[in-house]
Amino acid sequence: MVGFADEWFTFLPAGVLEALREDVGLSYGQGGLVLAALSLGGTVGIAFQAAADYVSRRWLAAFGALAYGGAMIAFGLSDSFIMLFVAAFVWGAASDAFIHGCEVALVDLAGDDLPRVMGRVNAWSAAGDLLAPVTLAVAAGAGFGWRGVFLAGGGLMLAYGLWLGSQRFPPPHKRPDEAEPALDLLAVITDGRVLLMAVIMGLFALLDEPLLAFMIAYLDQVAGYGPGLAVILSAGALVGGLLGYSLAGRLIPATAPGRVLGPTALATALSLPVMAYGPQAWLIVSGGLVFGFSGAVFYTALQSLVLTLRPGQAGSTGAVVSAIGLAGVGFPALVGLAADAWGLAAGLGLYAAIPAAMLALTLRLGRNRS
Repeated sequence: MVGFADEWFTFLPAGVLEALREDVGLSYGQGGLVLAALSLGGTVGIAFQAAADYVSRRWLAAFGALAYGGAMIAFGLSDSFIMLFVAAFVWGAASDAFIHGCEVALVDLAGDDLPRVMGRVNAWSAAGDLLAPVTLAVAAGAGFGWRGVFLAGGGLMLAYGLWLGSQRFPPPHKRPDEAEPALDLLAVITDGRVLLMAVIMGLFALLDEPLLAFMIAYLDQVAGYGPGLAVILSAGALVGGLLGYSLAGRLIPATAPGRVLGPTALATALSLPVMAYGPQAWLIVSGGLVFGFSGAVFYTALQSLVLTLRPGQAGSTGAVVSAIGLAGVGFPALVGLAADAWGLAAGLGLYAAIPAAMLALTLRLGRNRS
């Protein structure tokens, strides 16, 4: 359930971007920086990922969840850009400890069945993604306010952290006194396969909550659908993701997950513009369904390759992948600045180049592996 909890709550800042701007007085550029801070917290979270190969995964996950809940509460109480940015940064760092403490343990538990198991985990994550806009819509209808949503969510995460602390996790492969983390990490960094997959994963990571945040803002402010309907239309991508993750275990060959990367990357590249700029509501939803479905299968296959590429080093490999992915941490802020200068349509258009680059590198990865 770790993915369900994280995706449910991580979407919330993106879903309340307009409310943050009005309540706290942010520009689109500042709003983009707040969203980027969630990823920027990964500069600290990288160390937690690598540590999952050597320390107790149970305590790493539990303490991460507790810090996650505290950061959510701080976010809900914030009344300035600086407070929001710091809370989001801590939130992002805690998220890495929380998620990867569980994820690295899951690699050991799943064995050769990892693609199917990760598909199931990611399906729960997609369910959390889908629940997030519903939560915001219900809260808005009930007059609950965005702050109350974050305070309540933070309380739930604190309870989840206490529950995780009571569970049993498989131990790390190496005790801290036996490990040589620097040498292990150097071996991962110099593996060209890891580096190429890391760049692809980093590009895919850009097609997440900030994309939906700017899409919701565009549908609300430019296309004229209004805030409630804009959020509902964006849910097409979330529903497609849920379906894709649910079927990923059947669609991805267990012994050769890389076979599905090319076709799904192509479908993702073609469907994003339809989802973002479709002239009618049904086209927006249809494009979102294809985008979400293809992206879900693509991500599950790539994730399985990354986690099993270097046996016993899933945490260190994930840390290198995350570190390289940080190169795109400022992308939401860049999109926000473009939106401030030239409008939301131009800002949203920057996302169109991402799937094309992802597709080109995926094809190169396929040639390298063949």
